[in-house]
Amino acid sequence: MKNKIIILGAKGQLGTALCNLCEKKNIYFKGFDFPKIDISIPETYQKKIIDYNPDILINCAAYTNVYKAENDLEKSMMVNGIAVKHLVDLCNDNNIYLCHISTSYVFDGLKKIPYIETDKPGPVNYYGITKYVGEQIIIDYSRSYSIVRTADLFGKSRNNSNNIIKKLIELAQRNRIVKLVNDEFTSPTFTDDLAKQILLIINNQITGIMHATSEGNCNWVEFGKYLFELLDMDVDIEEVESSYFNKTLKKPKFSMLENKVLKDHSINIMPHWKEALKEYINFYNK
Repeated sequence: MKNKIIILGAKGQLGTALCNLCEKKNIYFKGFDFPKIDISIPETYQKKIIDYNPDILINCAAYTNVYKAENDLEKSMMVNGIAVKHLVDLCNDNNIYLCHISTSYVFDGLKKIPYIETDKPGPVNYYGITKYVGEQIIIDYSRSYSIVRTADLFGKSRNNSNNIIKKLIELAQRNRIVKLVNDEFTSPTFTDDLAKQILLIINNQITGIMHATSEGNCNWVEFGKYLFELLDMDVDIEEVESSYFNKTLKKPKFSMLENKVLKDHSINIMPHWKEALKEYINFYNK
């Protein structure tokens, strides 16, 4: 790849994976993240991006705390919604292809089979609403873009951001019994896999909305059991409903995505979530 890339949110889990992959493949790139830039303040990043003159901008920056978003309405909408318009304008003015990372939370979770790209969104919480607003801004105003929806990422990060695997291991080490949710189904996705898929999307110049998650799906009980099995940890799991942890926040119960567009273009390389988890454990936890 001869293109020059800017990665926003470069210290998060996906941003870290993308930076590592670009370094490995000798791709020209620059990564930016808070506090050097603030995506909600264009003045902190516009000159940096223009001076670098990239061909592609990958936006991994987002307000991702689903629980806090319900109360931090202004900040979450600024980062996930309004700030995206500034990025779109910058990309349009400088002929930059925008690859924006979105989420399965734009759907309501009522469908019992995986969502495809043409299914109608219907977010049920404020985080999902803000991400949907960001998507619509791109669709309405961007001249050259891809929106990559994904779900429940796990991977290493340069800013030590929340990692579900690390969290589960710490819970198991501290408690005799670990409570895990049995009524939320998703497709947990390894950021290293997603980073490879994103570069493949860019290389093939695929535009529009596409889904990119691990194949297969599970609830968090199934995920936890397989994780502890891989780690050879003897852990008692208590199955609970999602309302046990938060009785007010609505979350989609079935947020599985089907990578239909990637498969239609014959470029889907996402593995099954069990293979992805095994790869993560073999690479990072040995």
